[in-house]
Amino acid sequence: MKQLSNLKENLTKKNKKSLILAFETSYDETSIAVIRGKEIISNVTVSQILEQEKYGGVVPGLAAKLHLKNIQKVLEKALLEAKIKKEEIDYVAYTEKPGLIICLQVGKIMAETTAMYLDKPLIPCDHLEGHIYASLINKKKEWKFPVLSLIISGGHTQIHHLDEHLKFMILGQTLDDAVGDCLDKIAISLGYKYPGGPVIEKLALDGKKNYSLSLPKNDDSLDLSFSGLKSEIVRLIAREGKKINKNDLAHSLQCAIAEILKKKLEKAKEKIVPKTVVIGGGVITNQFLRNYLVDLVKKWDSETEVFIPDKDYCTDNAAMIGILAYYTIRPC
Repeated sequence: MKQLSNLKENLTKKNKKSLILAFETSYDETSIAVIRGKEIISNVTVSQILEQEKYGGVVPGLAAKLHLKNIQKVLEKALLEAKIKKEEIDYVAYTEKPGLIICLQVGKIMAETTAMYLDKPLIPCDHLEGHIYASLINKKKEWKFPVLSLIISGGHTQIHHLDEHLKFMILGQTLDDAVGDCLDKIAISLGYKYPGGPVIEKLALDGKKNYSLSLPKNDDSLDLSFSGLKSEIVRLIAREGKKINKNDLAHSLQCAIAEILKKKLEKAKEKIVPKTVVIGGGVITNQFLRNYLVDLVKKWDSETEVFIPDKDYCTDNAAMIGILAYYTIRPC
């Protein structure tokens, strides 16, 4: 396995469109992708939702076992769809952190073994940074700096500032539950299965903002909190029982989340005056939040650009790890 030193020099000397094999096993998706430059050649993902939904969330031990069961087949399919042989790979990337440790280890060992066998450089990647870089997949344009980024996913809600590629500075983050956690727990309280995000989005389509909900962590900081909002709604459901209007509650919940994210982004904007706003993470597949946040940024300044991943690349996937690896090794 080659050392990571001088990766950019090596890439400059070779073809700038080197092939990267990327592994993602941080949570409950087993995903492997092949990318050439910024082009996604293949991106194969096997979800564990059907196995995990009966438990109301992800069981780490089960998730790791399913990764072990699926990863070889996923690798074979990713290479087959990419129409390449393993020997053509130039770099191997994997999700190093954050995530469930027992699941991360599966991807790490598979990536390390592959890199060692092929004698190729190994690139450890950050899962959250991958969610942000997913916004550059299938995009001809590049970010203009400074960048303001927002991650809203199942386990994380964070606001970052970037003055250049890969230089993330956290401006604010959730102090407890993330947006995705909140949606999951409320959907389950309403009698539905995990994951809750798609359930809440579907219910909200036929709802109105008829419930007055508190805005969590509505202060001058850039930190966020969704535990209180979750608890408020769980108590409301218990109090009203069958009288609860699920559609209106779901719509009101989406509005409350959107409004607090708006307030935090506007406060962050005052600090850094971004030329680009990037929004990523699995929750941004929610079309209501997607439209709301994009429209918000467009109202700030006509020259501020919004980058948001295609829906196929919002949830956990290896393509986002591959594109992050590409920017890690590409020549400046």
